[in-house]
Amino acid sequence: MRPRENPFAAHRIETLAFRLPDGLTWDAFLDRCAAAKWRGAVVGPQGSGKTTLFEQLVPRVRERGFTPHLFRIRAESPVAEKQALLTRVRSLRAPDLLLLDGAEQLTTREWLTLHSAASPMAGCLIAAHRTGRLPTLLETKTSPALLIELAAELTGERLPNADAAVLFKRHLGNLRECLRTLYDRRAAV
Repeated sequence: MRPRENPFAAHRIETLAFRLPDGLTWDAFLDRCAAAKWRGAVVGPQGSGKTTLFEQLVPRVRERGFTPHLFRIRAESPVAEKQALLTRVRSLRAPDLLLLDGAEQLTTREWLTLHSAASPMAGCLIAAHRTGRLPTLLETKTSPALLIELAAELTGERLPNADAAVLFKRHLGNLRECLRTLYDRRAAV
């Protein structure tokens, strides 16, 4: 099988829609953000959809009149990349809205600098692995059932419950890693 034909290829996974928790709509989530004056955190473990949520949030906040700026910081991001982010943020003003994925990668000093620089903006939404830097607006969660749902959407086939449970446990609930394992399995066939 060619890599692009693999149903678990990255370009296919990127098309999956973020699943908001039961009963929460995008409009309700955006209203929650507005009630918090567009300052808050999306919190959850690795592979729980925070990046996907932020990517799908960009056009929605644009529709509400904001100019979104999505930045990602990873554990391996060099100090120069963080400094470039801080420099860029200093130039933003309302209606600019900062969406920062990976806020936990900033040191306390970097965070305080960024938080201060973000004050003239229309808002600052962050994604992080733990609570604390801004009020939590949404907690992302995963489950074997969600893994089954995503795999079915990608393949049209149901992943057996036992297989989903084993993958979920092996990867500590990180659905991104579960899907990578499924990619490797398909590639080996």
